[in-house]
Amino acid sequence: MLRAGPALRRVQISRIPSASYATTTELPSLHRTVRVDNLPEGYNANSIVDSIKANPAEKIIPSKGHLLVRFFDEGTAKRCVEANKKQKDFSLRIDDSTSPPVTPDTVAMLAKYSATRSIAVRDVPESFTDNRFVEILSKYDGAFCTHFDRSGGLIEAQFLDIHHAYKAHVDFVEAGVRPTFVDSESSIYPEWYSKQDTQPNLKRLVKISGLDNPQIRRLCIGWTNNYDKVPSASYIVSRIGGKNELLLYFPTSSLAQKFVREFEPLTKRRCQLSLETTERPIARGVLTALGLGARRLVSLPFPEDLPDVRRKQLASFFFRFGRLDSRNLVVSEGRLTVPFANIVGATSFVHGMYHGLRDQPPAELQGVRPTFFGAHHLA
Repeated sequence: MLRAGPALRRVQISRIPSASYATTTELPSLHRTVRVDNLPEGYNANSIVDSIKANPAEKIIPSKGHLLVRFFDEGTAKRCVEANKKQKDFSLRIDDSTSPPVTPDTVAMLAKYSATRSIAVRDVPESFTDNRFVEILSKYDGAFCTHFDRSGGLIEAQFLDIHHAYKAHVDFVEAGVRPTFVDSESSIYPEWYSKQDTQPNLKRLVKISGLDNPQIRRLCIGWTNNYDKVPSASYIVSRIGGKNELLLYFPTSSLAQKFVREFEPLTKRRCQLSLETTERPIARGVLTALGLGARRLVSLPFPEDLPDVRRKQLASFFFRFGRLDSRNLVVSEGRLTVPFANIVGATSFVHGMYHGLRDQPPAELQGVRPTFFGAHHLA
């Protein structure tokens, strides 16, 4: 049945990033499912999710008399319960059961595709029939159409499971249409992100200039990849290198300012740091992935030495996914660290290694399951 979904609302949570984040991400998030009780007979699962502002969620599990909402992490589940303490219609609590840890592949999917449980198809071609649309949706339990206007060029669908939504996205692409994931306006932000951070023209960009000296430039690049020396560098979403400068993009102005405070003493005035405005906030999927542990640096098992010749060969393979610092491609304690310049490159590599690549990876990497640097909590 074709039916329109309810209006979505935005939840506002204002928190400041703290230094404790590096340790909390190392802990497993097992109790990440919220149970919603006292539901009316014949309730609509997606309407309930919107009412309690339970996004982003990995999976919605309807049952008779109650509803389970599996979040990506334990912290978001707790904040959802806390935000609904005064809810009069339903009762919420953390479910007693444990959930499996989120996987690096799921985190990569969030950042690479900004994946959500909702999909929109615009400018629907005539070759894409109504029957084909119904056929795709019927493959996934609980999927339904929230908007169908072929003449207006817009079809929207919602899914109970984000992994089903991703698979349907692939189905739509194979059917010759261009689907996009749709963000929910009723989202819970990471603790270190606030409503203010969604505004345009905030100073989320750090510019490092005066890098005429190649040695100083290499030092600065190395420090942006050293999360022990510069903890806030782990939040760099993208690093772009100009002729004599580096541009570092952060998700919040607070993190950009913190980076300047941590980085400036290392430079000993051999270069200049300044804060610049950026027009747009980062994508919602990237924001969620960052909160779950996605980073520009990727780590994978590699029990061999890495001579210079082999390093260059591997670097050419990694360059297929995005720019990286081949000089900082190093092996330590049986693991290879791959320092991509932006988080999209890192997540593209992780996602590709899980889902298969068009071309075979180098022999040392075949069958390897990479993860994000420091993300020991991921399955």
